[in-house]
Amino acid sequence: MRKTRVLVVDDDQLLRQLVTDQLARSGFESSSAASGEEALVALQAHDYDVVLMDIRMSGMSGLDALREIRRLDDPPEVIMLTADTSLGTGLEAMRFGAYDYLTKPATLDEMEALIRKADEKRRLVRQNAGLRAAVRTPQTDEALPALVYASEAMRGLVTLAETAARLDSTVIISGESGTGKDVLARFIHQKSARGEAPMITVNCGALPESLFESEFFGHERGAFTGAAAMKRGLIEAAEGSSLFLDEVGELPAPAQVKLLHLLEQGRYRRVGSTRDRTADVRIIAATNRNLAQEVQQQRFRADLFYRLNVISLHIPPLRERREDIPALIEHFLTLYRTRFNRSALTLTDDAQQQLNAYDWPGNVRELRNTLERAAALTTDDELTAEQLLMPTTQARSTAEAHTSANAPPTLEALERQHILRVLAAAGHNRERAAAILGISARTLYRKLREYETGSKSTSLTIED
Repeated sequence: MRKTRVLVVDDDQLLRQLVTDQLARSGFESSSAASGEEALVALQAHDYDVVLMDIRMSGMSGLDALREIRRLDDPPEVIMLTADTSLGTGLEAMRFGAYDYLTKPATLDEMEALIRKADEKRRLVRQNAGLRAAVRTPQTDEALPALVYASEAMRGLVTLAETAARLDSTVIISGESGTGKDVLARFIHQKSARGEAPMITVNCGALPESLFESEFFGHERGAFTGAAAMKRGLIEAAEGSSLFLDEVGELPAPAQVKLLHLLEQGRYRRVGSTRDRTADVRIIAATNRNLAQEVQQQRFRADLFYRLNVISLHIPPLRERREDIPALIEHFLTLYRTRFNRSALTLTDDAQQQLNAYDWPGNVRELRNTLERAAALTTDDELTAEQLLMPTTQARSTAEAHTSANAPPTLEALERQHILRVLAAAGHNRERAAAILGISARTLYRKLREYETGSKSTSLTIED
């Protein structure tokens, strides 16, 4: 975890050096400045949590420096030192925005206790500001299914994840789409020391390259055309918490460089700023790509891969851990019994066998959507194999699929077949079909237009 960064400001060289050294020995990251002017220069260049400053100094006084510090964006907390034993000077300093004041000579214990309290206040202020920024940022960090498993493979993976959670190292989670990488990331975050703060999620594949730096690091007012106000980035939103980079393998090369710099230095700058900021953020990344292979093919930076690959966790596809399928089925049925107010919802033996035999190319996500669709579209409490809307060509067992002489359908063809089947089952109501599929109506409209263009049909996008 990060150290509290303290700037000691005093024109008395001996006292300044003594306090700076004592704070360093107490575990603080301490620096010093000999005047108010020098302090303002240091604060423009670096991010400090607390300033410990004498009120009476030659040149700019401590109170004048305090006024300037309070005008800074995201200013540090300021503790004033005064030789005046009357209350007037200290209260005046607090009126100008000081966190508190100490009367000289102050003991190290007094300084340390007050610095820690001031740092805690600033951390909470930054965290609240970050959360407000996160609320304004589109998130994929919505309610996720629980970590459900019965297989030995997943039991071993969860044990490793619990160990990773106790550390603060970078984690990378690999696995096919739909295996539950986001669920495992949330599990690690919640089990960690940062678990009380909300995890911030960003889908790297959905973030335009031109907006990466501004979204990640934020920008200052006037940094570029249209930047009418200061904006906090995702790094600040995740201050003291975890930042989940979903599909990190989709990051373009320039963004990879900037992410590498953050991981190596632990520092960043808002766009348009000259001031370094320290990031107290744990990175958890996920990808459905083979990043080692991507490195060999020069599509992903080797140095970034090694930085991310401190703790590596791989989630096997569902077809390789079939023991988990019954447990997942029961978990999702329990959810839909509550959601659709159907306490007797269950499966026929044929439906259960069909689900167990299917290879699930879409993994847990596909299983969940299949059960949700069937529960939403039927009124029967006992779901049959036919109501699952799974094509017989898709529901073959692994052995049958491997011995088939026919070439397997492409993923695009399977997707189209699935979407059109759900659309038909939903009575060609596009909004309802989109909800069942778990995609936005806009995405569904686009796909239907693509199918319409390819098939020369005019009936696909007609809504009854």
